[in-house]
Amino acid sequence: MITLASVPAAKDSPAYPDVGLDGIEAQCGPDNTAGAPPGTAGLVLAMPICWREAWMGLPEAARLLPTVPTREQYVEHLTTGLEEARRLRVKYVVIRASHGTPEGILSSRHPYSDYDVLEALLEWVYLAAGEKDLGYEILFENTWHAGLRWNEPRLAEHLLTKFKHPRVGFSFDVGKYLLTLGGTTTEQADMRRLRNFAKSLGKLTGKIRSLVLNRPGAAPVASELVRRVRASTDPAEIQKYAKEFDRAVNAQQPWVSAPLKELVEVMEPAYVVHRLGGSGAAWAEQVKKQHSLLA
Repeated sequence: MITLASVPAAKDSPAYPDVGLDGIEAQCGPDNTAGAPPGTAGLVLAMPICWREAWMGLPEAARLLPTVPTREQYVEHLTTGLEEARRLRVKYVVIRASHGTPEGILSSRHPYSDYDVLEALLEWVYLAAGEKDLGYEILFENTWHAGLRWNEPRLAEHLLTKFKHPRVGFSFDVGKYLLTLGGTTTEQADMRRLRNFAKSLGKLTGKIRSLVLNRPGAAPVASELVRRVRASTDPAEIQKYAKEFDRAVNAQQPWVSAPLKELVEVMEPAYVVHRLGGSGAAWAEQVKKQHSLLA
């Protein structure tokens, strides 16, 4: 098991102190490039939060996005991240397997299925990655938006079957899965839910290569934001409301008391990743505290 700290690696990112783990999981900047901190083992690619309408050529994309990319631009964006991973010689890349419209993010009601999102994503990733071994694993990560949420494990199995690539697996984000379940309770109760989930997967657990540790935040009341989204005709403003809500809910807070070792023993991931918000000394203390729960 390799233990990593996940940090933004854009050119203007703050410095992160050493926290005594095995290495770094770097997070790409918006253009899917990254600096290369020492010990970079993984790379989280920058994926747009809302993209399916543009990818499918649907007319509503113009209302949702300030600028509507072409398919070629989407493929080029993803290819840039995959090439960056080869340059950095990482062991794995993470691709967020999700899509959400602003109103869908705010209301948790989506006008399409998880299957629809994953089918479009698979087409996109295939056009960028092909079927050749790129020298690293491609790990699809769950979210609480439409897509890979792990509320239907058969969709994960479908993804493995459909994506013809030599090394493919999953990065399991604990905080986002708790959001899929409706949010947090106590740490001990949440740990029981997570262990029971892992045990229910059977052999599929072996495909979860990376275990991402954090806790979500409390969801702010979204009804006023939904009203603003429906009333607005400015795509940039609509995106702003959704991203603010998403950041508040996906707060990447630390675990402080639950025995995380128990979850690791059930899942047996290759990588355990501390992906927490913040930076500097306060961030380092949170990482060290959460890491101590693995002992």
